[in-house]
Amino acid sequence: MKKKTGAFCETYGNTIENRFLEYLLESQDLDIAVGDVAREIKISRPKAYQVAELFEKKDYIKKSRTIGKTQLYALNKENKRVK
Repeated sequence: MKKKTGAFCETYGNTIENRFLEYLLESQDLDIAVGDVAREIKISRPKAYQVAELFEKKDYIKKSRTIGKTQLYALNKENKRVK
């Protein structure tokens, strides 16, 4: 069964970037690994890392901490567009 998109994607379009962002918004109080996002929204890991790099450049997400060799990210709640 295919997961239904949420209100964000229904409003702004069901693109990979929007699905990635919607996942982050739904998990906004958690630190997230890019690989986990890729698995949950069903995209390739390389594409997920591309989107994460884009969002980091736009200052939508920021590196939060590292566990082992895994870099975790969190929404940058200080960014006006993220708010």
